[in-house]
Amino acid sequence: MSAPSHLIVDDFLDEDAWTDVWTLLQSVELMPVSRTAGAWKLDDGIPLGGDEIVTPPRDQELPDPGAKPGRFPSGTALDHVLAAVLAHADALAPLVGTDWAHVTARPYVYPAGSALSWHGDDSMVYTGAYVYYAHPHWNAHWGGELLLADTPADAELPIMGHRFEDESYSAALLEHGEGRFVMPKPNRLVVIGSSPHMVTPVRAAAGSNVRASISGFFLREPIDGDA
Repeated sequence: MSAPSHLIVDDFLDEDAWTDVWTLLQSVELMPVSRTAGAWKLDDGIPLGGDEIVTPPRDQELPDPGAKPGRFPSGTALDHVLAAVLAHADALAPLVGTDWAHVTARPYVYPAGSALSWHGDDSMVYTGAYVYYAHPHWNAHWGGELLLADTPADAELPIMGHRFEDESYSAALLEHGEGRFVMPKPNRLVVIGSSPHMVTPVRAAAGSNVRASISGFFLREPIDGDA
């Protein structure tokens, strides 16, 4: 039996904090994610991403909000998510461990027709990852599910398939060929360990509704200049 692939925390933020995050997503600058790096493939539509913020090293005192650009506390609603993730750190340890140095947060928006292809997170860089669903409403028929492959602990999978030739990666996933899914339920946090995962396409039925999230990683090593 493979190890647990994820952990779910529902009702993650209080109503006011959740509203602040959703409000931020109305105005924060979002750009199409890169197809030249990362797991997104040419047929993944046009997901959008914003700027990332990162916590200071765990043994350093927090600066004043907004004192250091790109760092937590940022003085924005992203702080709600990172503060709550840090508050849950002990409960998340079975998946992400305790030897991480920083946690990141970045907004993502998936409109209808967008997705994220199968991939794994680089275990040399990250101890785990999370996604928080900030949209106020979702319909189970709109898609956007997070799929997690149940792969044996000794399975040797690359991080992701090549951009155009992914048959070998597909074959490795099909070797086991099963897994789990998580619906993008509003105000839900999902923490991911090392399992390969993907985001299914948001269906046309979603209309103008978007799969809005704050996602981040638990980083193993100190960032340059912070050691």
